[in-house]
Amino acid sequence: MTPFVRVLCVLFTLSLWCLSSPIQAEPRTLHYATAVAPTDRPNNRARHWWAEQIKARTNGEIEIEIHWMQSLVKYADTAQAVSSGLADIAGMTPDYTAARFPLWALSQTEVGPGDHYIAAEAWRRMMADTPALREELQRNNMAFMAVYSTGPRVLISNTRPYLTPEDFDGDRVRLTPRSVQAAQQADWEVTPINLTFTDIYSAMDRGTINGAQSAAYLVPLFKHHEVAKHIVETGNGQSMILEAMNLDTWNSLTPEQQQVFKEVNRELEVRMAEAGLEELEQAREMIRSNREFPTEYHILNARQQAQWETGYLPVERAFAEKTGKRAPQAVSVFERFQERLGEVAAEVKESGYPWERDKVAER
Repeated sequence: MTPFVRVLCVLFTLSLWCLSSPIQAEPRTLHYATAVAPTDRPNNRARHWWAEQIKARTNGEIEIEIHWMQSLVKYADTAQAVSSGLADIAGMTPDYTAARFPLWALSQTEVGPGDHYIAAEAWRRMMADTPALREELQRNNMAFMAVYSTGPRVLISNTRPYLTPEDFDGDRVRLTPRSVQAAQQADWEVTPINLTFTDIYSAMDRGTINGAQSAAYLVPLFKHHEVAKHIVETGNGQSMILEAMNLDTWNSLTPEQQQVFKEVNRELEVRMAEAGLEELEQAREMIRSNREFPTEYHILNARQQAQWETGYLPVERAFAEKTGKRAPQAVSVFERFQERLGEVAAEVKESGYPWERDKVAER
């Protein structure tokens, strides 16, 4: 065999090898920011499941690195971090950033059911027929991932249980923006304190505040029961968590990768709702049975709930009307969201939750 022929044979063999053994690209890592601690709890198991499914269904092309406990970005700065690309994906509370997300801020409610699944599913349906909600994200250089609810609100305190607004009795209390408005309009005797959620524990421990609005399932996670003597589950209202991805990151994904995210994110929403309800029951039991930090746990009756809603209802609509000056669809979004809440609540009452029906509703 001549040298020339040998060279041709080698080149031919190399070409076959290249065709049969494509070089595997390094997996791409996307950075997910969260304020919660990496404890073994239902919500975190859902997050781990999500990250594992993204990797598996993209055949290892995409990996999710979870940055716990504000290690990548402070919770109050999450929206800016996702918008700029400092974080690829993160969950944020839109009512903290109402200037950026005027319509999304309407997902936070002070009236109506605080059930994790009912609230999140109602808002998901709003997403389906309200293009302005996605446009609002795009203006902030974000793409929609998923929504889930923090569940029913609680009022924690170290003075007395806040069973009705009269029980504030001049206390210094960390309140949501709309609760502050309700307090002012209804003349509740309370001193509202502006404070990020992650600072509640230290503020109550130092005596800077006497109480705060929290979420029932977050009480054990952030150890609020250690600094509170009373916890009141109001049954009214909840806060929605918006999961979003940096829009440039989203656009850089292949269509196949985007489809994987859409499918897994929908499953995540249902898993997070189920996990939230499970954690709610766990939180109630832990707080009631905790001997090291004994805390009284109260669930309001209908009469007590009505006293809170009397103050909140006018504020909820007024907030929507005020928001309408910047976002014309605000009042319509508010009204339709209340309708969707009632719609989903009726479905759950009749047929149970999706995991109880052994199926996930079509997106």
